[in-house]
Amino acid sequence: MATALISVSDKTGLLDFIKAVKTIPELSALKIIATSSTSKFLQEAGLSCTQVEDVTKFPEILGGRVKTLHPKVFAGILARDTDADRKTLKEHEIDEIDFVIVNLYPFEKKLLENLSEAEMVENVDIGGPSLIRAAAKNFQRAVIACDPSQYTAILENLKANHGKTTLEFRKKLAFQAYTRTCEYDQHISAYFAKQTRETDTDVPDRVLPANLHLKLEQFQELRYGENPHQAAIWYSNGRFGEDGILDTFPPFEQLQGKELSSNNITDTYCLVRILRDIGTPGCCIIKHNNPCGVAVGNTLEDAFTKAHATDPDAAFGGIFGFTEEVGAELAKKVTEGFIEIIAAPSFTKEALVALAAKKNVRVLKLKPTLLQPNKETSWHIRDLQDFGCIIEKDVEAPVQLAQFQTVVGAALGHEHLADAAFSWSVVKHLTSNAIFIAKDGQSLGFGIGQTSRIASVRIAINQAGEKARGAVMASDAFFPAIDNIEAAAKAGISVIIQPGGSIKDKDVIAACNDKGITMLFTGQRVFKH
Repeated sequence: MATALISVSDKTGLLDFIKAVKTIPELSALKIIATSSTSKFLQEAGLSCTQVEDVTKFPEILGGRVKTLHPKVFAGILARDTDADRKTLKEHEIDEIDFVIVNLYPFEKKLLENLSEAEMVENVDIGGPSLIRAAAKNFQRAVIACDPSQYTAILENLKANHGKTTLEFRKKLAFQAYTRTCEYDQHISAYFAKQTRETDTDVPDRVLPANLHLKLEQFQELRYGENPHQAAIWYSNGRFGEDGILDTFPPFEQLQGKELSSNNITDTYCLVRILRDIGTPGCCIIKHNNPCGVAVGNTLEDAFTKAHATDPDAAFGGIFGFTEEVGAELAKKVTEGFIEIIAAPSFTKEALVALAAKKNVRVLKLKPTLLQPNKETSWHIRDLQDFGCIIEKDVEAPVQLAQFQTVVGAALGHEHLADAAFSWSVVKHLTSNAIFIAKDGQSLGFGIGQTSRIASVRIAINQAGEKARGAVMASDAFFPAIDNIEAAAKAGISVIIQPGGSIKDKDVIAACNDKGITMLFTGQRVFKH
């Protein structure tokens, strides 16, 4: 007669599963052993079962901390399918346990409740992981179910094999079991690492543990990677150095359109980072991980018109994002040209009808929390393969306009204050010797991805043209020479914002003074490679 040991905190689907198992002729007499709370649950539903303490002849003690940690339980699980092990079980009057159905105290969920350390400790499961690991170790004979999501597959395998399971299937369950206990221990480890860091006076500045374990969970296969011949899979992950609770994944809901590629996701990520910072109503158009149009306006339609006007050619096939709900008229305007994606926190019903006429356009409904300013430090991991990995701060505390230091020229007038904040909120998301020119909440010129700052300045000025007169120019790092200032003055730039910190600062300030340009230092370098 087959025997099942059941001890679950999550009782979802358990009754239906056990009842279905018992309909299989070979398992109709399945014997059930259960811990006290699970036993009560099953008995109230009309299922016969034996309590663990009746098997071990030892009561649950220490307020439930010790229930199943007993040789009569673990020997029944770990016994191999051999004459020697069966003889040992018989000598000690121990029954083989064929099925172990166990899930763990909800430690991860309890992290969200802001409980005391003592309360969190009581939610650390000891017996559960031990039972799971024991059954997984003995996959040659035992079946381990550690999550309700596995019940359907187990039932199908039992039905297909006349009350038995295949070795290959049990091995797969063992893999899933060890993955679960590893994941569970990582959450506990991360919790105690955080508690230790907060009280350890020897390492007050340590923000990441000495040993970092990352959990990546496969979420979706993508059409392809960066190029069509490259396979790609999208994984979710927790925040580095924190409790590992991920409440923003997936970051959007795809409402229509073709399958996503790797490029689509990385472009949308870049889009959201800029939308989060520019203010609202705002619009951003991304092309190949960089913006080709960014604007804020009196309305969302106004912001779109300004952003699109920056570079209509580059906007072709771009990723369009908005900070507010998109209506029907705006949806129609955006899709007059070829676009890959439109993303926003919401869409009106009429907008979705209009977008449905462009069936290949991917419509992404962003989680509203994505557009809120970051309140906590997040981390970025660089996989350098043979060179290992580097993890670094990805979001610095924002520099506010009030913190900018005017090092030369008059204090900013009303017409430049908003553009100064807007320019800095955009340039920090551009790459490599980045230069950004803006006026009246509209992007005018981008200098991106160049190996010299003067090259970026010239590209941005050339794109802005005559509109550069009276505009604000922002730089992601300091100016190493006055040739940048001379080029800006010739174009008619009125205000320059930069971090400062060069040995040439005095020369650059003097050049601005000579050309009548106001210059502000932010004190924060935001260079990105």
